[in-house]
Amino acid sequence: MKKLITLMTLLLSMGVLADGAMAFSKDSLTWGKCTGCHEPKDGKISRVEEIRATPDEWGVIIDRMARLYDMDLNASERDVLLKEICETQILSPEELDKVSYLNLYNNPQTVEIPQGEQEGQFFATCVRCHSAGKIKSYRMTESAWAKVRDFHYYMDPAIDGQMREMKWYEESAAILASLAKSLPYDKPWVTPQANPAGSWIVLGNEPGKGNYRGHASIKAGQSGSYTVAGALSYDDGTSEHFQGEAVLYGGHALRTETRHNNFVTLGAYSFADGIIKGQHHFPAPDFRTSTSTWYPADGPARILKVTPSYLLAGETTTLTLEGVKLPEIKAGDLDFTGGNVKVLEARRDGETIVAKVAYQGKGAVQASLTVKNLNTLPVTLADRIDHIKITPELGRARVYGGIHFPAEGVQFEAVAYAADDLILGAVPASFKLSEFVTRENDDDLAWLGAIAKNGTYIPTSDYGQIMTREYKTEGTGLVNVSAEYERAGHQYTAEAMLAVVPPDYVPRVK
Repeated sequence: MKKLITLMTLLLSMGVLADGAMAFSKDSLTWGKCTGCHEPKDGKISRVEEIRATPDEWGVIIDRMARLYDMDLNASERDVLLKEICETQILSPEELDKVSYLNLYNNPQTVEIPQGEQEGQFFATCVRCHSAGKIKSYRMTESAWAKVRDFHYYMDPAIDGQMREMKWYEESAAILASLAKSLPYDKPWVTPQANPAGSWIVLGNEPGKGNYRGHASIKAGQSGSYTVAGALSYDDGTSEHFQGEAVLYGGHALRTETRHNNFVTLGAYSFADGIIKGQHHFPAPDFRTSTSTWYPADGPARILKVTPSYLLAGETTTLTLEGVKLPEIKAGDLDFTGGNVKVLEARRDGETIVAKVAYQGKGAVQASLTVKNLNTLPVTLADRIDHIKITPELGRARVYGGIHFPAEGVQFEAVAYAADDLILGAVPASFKLSEFVTRENDDDLAWLGAIAKNGTYIPTSDYGQIMTREYKTEGTGLVNVSAEYERAGHQYTAEAMLAVVPPDYVPRVK
């Protein structure tokens, strides 16, 4: 009996739920706040335990319950309720990763395109009011998906008239039935024992500024909350200090709110396999988004990142190797497998290893770089840069629409490719705008302002009719974006588009 009790205690401490076990006890906040409307059956709270979603979408649901259905909830209770629900009703890391571009509500430039006829019908039925990512942020039981149609009629009785070119009542039922199969509830999430507290090495990239590196410290607070602080150094010579708070949902979804040099930033990260990966972004109008990976600072000696991650034939390249507990090094301690690369010199420089190398082979191949007694990382070898492309291909910015609708900018970036569209990496191209003629006397360029040399575009207009402009339109329009990059005597150019549009006065449907 004593062994059985010990085993049960261990399983509970690991967050393991036996089949049929209650996810929320009767003294839990979830039970207290939700069962007034959602009747428990067989120990499970209806609706609540038929849905798994991202912590961000659960936040939307909780806010809607308070706003529309008078759920009595103060700010501190909201945080506790969200953490509690996410213990079992959150998406898995793999599921959440597929919709991570929506985590931060940060003017994402992702273009959602339907794949195939069935998904095209899904887009026609649902992706007019919602993003596809919002819908794919949910996993629900068959009965829960079916109720979505009734919910829409309750919230918007005029939906048939709005969707009058189709039989929305019948067609939405078919789509919801298909979603029940493609996005099924399956089973509750089992929260692992996870604690991101500790010291971290931060390695990242921010388009427009380049690579950065730094250190962070995460300290545990109460009930899944943490404090975060650190410092970053960028390739462009700038630096940032940051500090703030973080919450871990479901043992893997880490959300942060920090100040970087006094600018408030929001972060969304995945904490899995002992590593933190994700993004933080700055507020409007510039919406700078940084992508980073955090590694344990007390981990074993290893190299973590090689910059640049590619070598071109006939060039001498200076590589920077970043890692943990890097040893003193010499040229003979670096070995390239899979390509003819000569190491000219190598040395440790503070927390990095700096090496000069030359690719003396031909063709595009994947090689491996190994540092003596450490690990191996991939390096791409290529004859030359074949072409560059701009991302995003179509950037969307929004003009200023009042204090609650700030301007939204776009950060463009040029990426180099070898032959056959083999990605090499970002390059420091110079950007400019030019007119894209769509009508007689097209004057968009004159009213849209300019783009920074590094690809940053921020609208300068307020929303409203400009009486001195041709056609008396707003400060919106469509223009060309071009990038120029020179390397080893070769000139590379690429083009994309910039659409500057009105404010989003109809925000994302919640």
